[in-house]
Amino acid sequence: MKNGSNAVVRSAKIINIISASLMAVAGVLLMTVDSMEEVLAQRILLGILFGLTGAARLFGFFSNDLYRLAFQYDFAFGILCELMTLLLVLAPEQNYGVMHMLLVMYALFDALLKVQMSMDARRFGMKCWGVILGTALAVGVAGAFAAAAIQTELIRGLVMVGFALCLSGVENCWITAYTVRIRAKKKNISERFGIEE
Repeated sequence: MKNGSNAVVRSAKIINIISASLMAVAGVLLMTVDSMEEVLAQRILLGILFGLTGAARLFGFFSNDLYRLAFQYDFAFGILCELMTLLLVLAPEQNYGVMHMLLVMYALFDALLKVQMSMDARRFGMKCWGVILGTALAVGVAGAFAAAAIQTELIRGLVMVGFALCLSGVENCWITAYTVRIRAKKKNISERFGIEE
């Protein structure tokens, strides 16, 4: 039974790292590929991406990782991603700006959850809590700049939206890789998982 639980956590970890990596790649595409100006192409790409991300988050939530840090808010976040998938697929092309603001709200919401996660990591005594907080603040600042860019049009909003998504994807990738742990024997658990005595 324990081996089965470990296999689920391992699978959830791998799936979430892959989905976070795809989010980062999508952010790079939004920043660099001119054809991504096409609304339909964006809707298809992002709709598929958020559908996969939502499914990965929900799968992670129901796994049983050691700290329950990376996946603790993923039930609500997974549902949010699935709702965004519906909005991206069903939204008319006239709502082009609204679609970009949805992406910004995703990045900002994710950043806020990671700030809360950093506080939880600090209570656990994990050495990486400061890095989690720093990257969360960086994603939040990028999201805020993206929102400002969309409203003011001083710089191309899509570039900042893509940057915020890319940063969020990279952040989720390393946080999942670092904080999701499979249950192990209590012997040397502090040393193995970086918990301060």
